[in-house]
Amino acid sequence: MSGFLQIQAIEKRWRAGVTVGPISLDIAQGEILALLGPSGSGKTTMLRLLAGFETADGGRVAVAGEDVTAVPPAQRRFGMVFQHYALFPHLDVGENVGFGLHGKGKGDEGRAKQKISAALTLVDLAGYEKRKVHELSGGQQQRVALARALAPEPRVLMLDEPLSNLDPALRERTRHELREVIKRVGITTVFVTHEQEEAFDLGDRIAVINQGRLEQVGAPDELYEHPVNLFVATFVGRANVFRGKAARALGANGTGVLVVRPERLRFAGAGLPGVVRERRYIGAAAFFVVEDDEHERFEVLAEPDAAKVGERVYVEATRVIAL
Repeated sequence: MSGFLQIQAIEKRWRAGVTVGPISLDIAQGEILALLGPSGSGKTTMLRLLAGFETADGGRVAVAGEDVTAVPPAQRRFGMVFQHYALFPHLDVGENVGFGLHGKGKGDEGRAKQKISAALTLVDLAGYEKRKVHELSGGQQQRVALARALAPEPRVLMLDEPLSNLDPALRERTRHELREVIKRVGITTVFVTHEQEEAFDLGDRIAVINQGRLEQVGAPDELYEHPVNLFVATFVGRANVFRGKAARALGANGTGVLVVRPERLRFAGAGLPGVVRERRYIGAAAFFVVEDDEHERFEVLAEPDAAKVGERVYVEATRVIAL
């Protein structure tokens, strides 16, 4: 392995027989890696193993060639942003960002102030040192937590569901701001999320984890267009799964399973027959729920007026994923 952050066969075993790992990942310097998976998949445990908050039962973690597997969390020089930010309400913004920076000498205090100011500037909160936490919006609080993690100049940044506390309208804008800050700093970053859209927006690569195992790692388009198995195909993006007669009608050979994205299906003069059961309008397009003759339902993404509810239609695929 040759990456800046190296994870080699790391694993955690619990008494009930539940195991996370072994998982191996090689993360480049400055790369943003998303750990994506459903609740209970082991992604947060994986993050805690990397940060040193959990003791690994096997494997190793190295940063810039240094084995840190047995190094205590405080000595790993990892910055951490927790899901609920863990800000202190009785401290102002500057005190929150500088928590843990201050030393005993005057020189230490001066350097701490410089680091606080620099960290707040990085997250576009320059001059907010004296603001109270409760005076800030959710997005600003998230940036304060990020500034606190960046202030000690860590080698690796780790984020656990960093945007889950924000409302949907704010979440999209904040994740774009977050990626911009991380890329501007150039820090190697690992973050946990169960939201595919968040992983796609923030991550350079995505590691899909399910039941404690690494299913696939790759760029967003690679996972979406070339999933290695049915779990990845159905977890990453919307997907229709076809078997038997339906799969053969769409061009499958033998008894294989086909996965087809809704936008890769279209209404045509021939193909898989069915009846439109539902139409969900989303603006420039609509999702049509079609029921085939075997009473299996699937989605077609098409122009809003492409079909009507109750209409007999034929569907063909423009691209299929054979698994």
